[in-house]
Amino acid sequence: MTASYRELKGRNYLHVLVEENAKFVQAARDAGMTSVVEACPGWSVTDLVFHMSRVQNMFHGMLTTDAETPKDLPRLEKPAADDDALKQFADGAARLESLLANTPDDKEVWTFTGPRPALWVKRRQAQEVLVHRFDAEMAGRNVTTADEVACADGIDELFGVFVPRLGEKVQLTGSVHLHCTDTDGEWMLVPGESGVSVSREHGKGDVAFRGSAQLLLLTVWRRISVEEAVVAGAEVFGDRAVLDGLISSLAI
Repeated sequence: MTASYRELKGRNYLHVLVEENAKFVQAARDAGMTSVVEACPGWSVTDLVFHMSRVQNMFHGMLTTDAETPKDLPRLEKPAADDDALKQFADGAARLESLLANTPDDKEVWTFTGPRPALWVKRRQAQEVLVHRFDAEMAGRNVTTADEVACADGIDELFGVFVPRLGEKVQLTGSVHLHCTDTDGEWMLVPGESGVSVSREHGKGDVAFRGSAQLLLLTVWRRISVEEAVVAGAEVFGDRAVLDGLISSLAI
């Protein structure tokens, strides 16, 4: 990590989580619970809200019980009424926020990547709801802005947590440089024999992708296309096919 890169820590992740949980609820209300969530095929906003309830409930359970895996936890039932689904999420979000606020960052907890400190959970949940807030807003055709540092951190998390899990599924035919233009955040992705190598640094790639942290986040998380990002102000220099191939393979 370069010295200039601004990484969120501890309580700042909690700040993002609390803020984005509230924005997620508002976005779901504004969009309408029956609206289609294009980024999640087959889902309505109601399904998206219940997904978030399940995810946050799962981590709450793994932090507060002796369960060894989420399979050991009681099944969360989906409410019949849309208003009840929103209440279920809001109540569960408040419980998780309170729990994480009082959980030491270094407490070990189950995660889908193996045992990790609670700080990992704080980061993952902040980034989970940030991206899904955008999903709800897109369903309502009213995307608002997000903190640029949080967005840059979401890009960093994707490359650090999910790209290694995708392994050979990640298609990288050349080197890619991503550069946030509104906050510290640069990454070099280089193909290698053991998979994709990611470093947080300035460099010259076969293709460069520059833009606001939010546009880059939405693109690498496949919420918008590269072309949509360019129309909104991002820039691509070099071999566009290398970038398109990478983005198309980042299916989480």
